[in-house]
Amino acid sequence: MMSRAQVIRQQHDSGIRSEPSSAIVQEEDSFHSIPTTSMTGFNYRYNPPIRTNSNITAPIIPPPPPTTQRIAMMTKVSTLPSAISEESLTLSRTISAQSLPVSTTSSGFQLPYDRILYQLANDPNCQKDVSLGRRIGFYKLGKELGQGNFSKVKLGVHVLTNEKVAVKIMEKAKMDPKAQRLLESEIDSMEKMHHPNIIRLFECVETLSRTYLVMEYAGGGELYDYINARGKMTETEAKPIFAQLVSAVSHMHQKGIVHRDIKAENVIFAQPGWVKLADFGFSCQCNRSQTLSTFCGSPPYAAPELFQEQEYSGQKVDIWALGVLLYYLLVGMMPFKADTIFELKNTILKGEYRTPEYISTFAAHMISRMLDMNAATRIHVDEMKKTYWLSGNRFPKSYVQCSLAPNSDELEKSEVARKVWGQLNEYGITGEMMEEAAPRGARNAIIGTYRIVLYQAQAVEHDQERIKVHDHIERQAQRARQATKQQLKTRSKTCSVL
Repeated sequence: MMSRAQVIRQQHDSGIRSEPSSAIVQEEDSFHSIPTTSMTGFNYRYNPPIRTNSNITAPIIPPPPPTTQRIAMMTKVSTLPSAISEESLTLSRTISAQSLPVSTTSSGFQLPYDRILYQLANDPNCQKDVSLGRRIGFYKLGKELGQGNFSKVKLGVHVLTNEKVAVKIMEKAKMDPKAQRLLESEIDSMEKMHHPNIIRLFECVETLSRTYLVMEYAGGGELYDYINARGKMTETEAKPIFAQLVSAVSHMHQKGIVHRDIKAENVIFAQPGWVKLADFGFSCQCNRSQTLSTFCGSPPYAAPELFQEQEYSGQKVDIWALGVLLYYLLVGMMPFKADTIFELKNTILKGEYRTPEYISTFAAHMISRMLDMNAATRIHVDEMKKTYWLSGNRFPKSYVQCSLAPNSDELEKSEVARKVWGQLNEYGITGEMMEEAAPRGARNAIIGTYRIVLYQAQAVEHDQERIKVHDHIERQAQRARQATKQQLKTRSKTCSVL
C-alpha cells in the first residue's frame, strides 16, 4: 500500500491538472459561490483517478471524518411518503420535493457533489452551457418566467437535487447604487425568514456582470391574475388565503422585517388554495419603535401617511396594504380608484371607500380596522388572528430550523435533521464542509444545497399542512352550501303559505 506522500507524488507526476472553479468560464463570468476544489492534491473532498501506464485506478481514500461517520450511523435516508396526487406535483415542485432523492454514483470514487465540481471544471459541454447562459453554478436555466426593468426570472433546476427553482437574474450595469442597496436588503431579509407562506432564498451567485438570486419556485401564477380572470372570491374562499398571508406577515414582523410592497401581484399560488408572499425588493429591517421615511410600494396600496411625507411605521403600512388586498379579494376591484396619482392621493387621504352590501358585517369590520386612517389605532397583525372573521382558520406555523453543524441531540430528536444530514452525507457534503461554508451564507453552493435539501425534507410537513387547509376549505364550502339550501327551503315554505 502506498503512503500518502507517494499518492501525492504519483498524482503530481501523472500530469493531471484542472483550472480552479473561479476560471471555469472562459468569457466574463466566474463562479464566486462555488468553492474551489484542488484537483491535484490529496483531499478527502475530491481525489482524481491515478493514471499508471494508461490504466486508471482509484486513489486511496482515507476514512471519513468522525462527524461524518457519526451522521452515517444516526441517519438512514428513505423515501418520504407522499400524500399528494401526481396532478398537484406538476404545479410547483419536482417529485424530489415530495421524497428526498436517492443519489447514485457513476464512478466508484466520486461522490455526487465532487462529481459536479469536476464537470464544471472539465466538461466542455458544461462550460459551453455556462458561456451561453444556459447554466450558472449548480443550476441549469430554462424558460423565462418574467421580466423587469433590470432583471428577469428564469426557471431553473438544481442538478444535484433535481429541484425546480426560480432564478432572478440582475444585470449589474443597469443597477444604480440605490438598486444595489435594495438588493442587499432583499437578500438579508430573505435569509432571516423561514415560513411556508414566504418564498425562500436558496442561494446567491455572483459573476462579474450579473447577480443571480436562486429562490423557491411557485408555479401557480399571481393572485392578481387569478382575480382578474375569475372575479372576486367568496368569503369562504378568501378566508384561508388571507389567513396564510396574515401568518406570513406575522412571521416577518416578528423577525423585524417589513415588506412595504404587499399587493396581489406579489402573492403567488404554489398550489390551489396555497399562496406564498414574494418580492422583498423594498423590504427593510426595523423594529416596532423605529420609523421610516422613504416612499415605497405601489400607490393603490399605499397608506395615507406615505402621502403626507412624514415618518411612518413600516408594520402599520404593511397592515394597510393587507386591508386593500382583502378588499380586492372580496370585491374584485380596488377600494381607492382614480385616473391619476394626484387624484389617487387625494382619495386615499380622504379615506372614503364603498363597501358592497354582500360583504358580511364581520368582513367589513376587519377591512375597516386595517384601513384605519390613524396608524396608531390601526389593528396589529397578531390581533387580526383573533378576529371573529378569521376564527376557525388555520395559521401555518413557521419552520423549525436545523443547525448548520450536525448535533447529536438534534439528530436524535428531529426526523427532519436526520433526513437532511443523511442526504447531505450521501451527496458528499460533510459537517466540516458546512462549517467552513457557513460564514458565506447564501453566497455558497454548499449552503445553497443544504437549504434545498432542508426544503425537500420539510415538504412532507408542508404538504400535510396544505392538505389540512384544503380540507378545511372543503368543510367550510359544504357548510355554506347547506346553509344556502336551508335558506332556499325556508323561503319556499314561506311562499307556499302566502
